[in-house]
Amino acid sequence: MADQNPAEPEPKSGSDASSRIEKVSEWLAKTFEATGKPVPEFEYTPRNVSHLHGLLIVSKAKDEAARLVARDFRQKASEYRSQGMLLVISIGPLIL
Repeated sequence: MADQNPAEPEPKSGSDASSRIEKVSEWLAKTFEATGKPVPEFEYTPRNVSHLHGLLIVSKAKDEAARLVARDFRQKASEYRSQGMLLVISIGPLIL
């Protein structure tokens, strides 16, 4: 029995493999387009596609986590501004 890395998904065949290749290709194109560079030439082997698909999943998860944190920061900033305005309104007359 061959040792398998549990973090590395088993290569799939058929339409699932072509679906992974399509997803990886789209992700690479989008990622490299953002940098203004072309996607480097490489061979689409099952192992390469599997590794790149893993990176794609982790990258999307981290992007989503960053979006959530940014949204939370914006919400907190808005709340702090509102609280600050309430303080200015309530103690403003006392300062003058």
